[in-house]
Amino acid sequence: MTFNLYYIRAAIQERTGQILKFDHIRRLLLEEGLISEKELRDNPLAQEFDGYGRYFATEDCSVEVPLDPKRFIPELLEEDFDD
Repeated sequence: MTFNLYYIRAAIQERTGQILKFDHIRRLLLEEGLISEKELRDNPLAQEFDGYGRYFATEDCSVEVPLDPKRFIPELLEEDFDD
């Protein structure tokens, strides 16, 4: 079974006005028998988003920003850019 904790939390918030922590939502789902420990452990959408850092841990995905980027696209930038 696939489920997304962000959607579940949003539905709970919409219905009750409460914003629950993910640990609390996981515990409630387990207590009610709606999911198993295995489903919870195996589903990547059952985890909190931890950022994009793991995808950009190396320089392989980086770009070199020129010292004066304004000179490459001056007509697209406002006059007071970076002031």
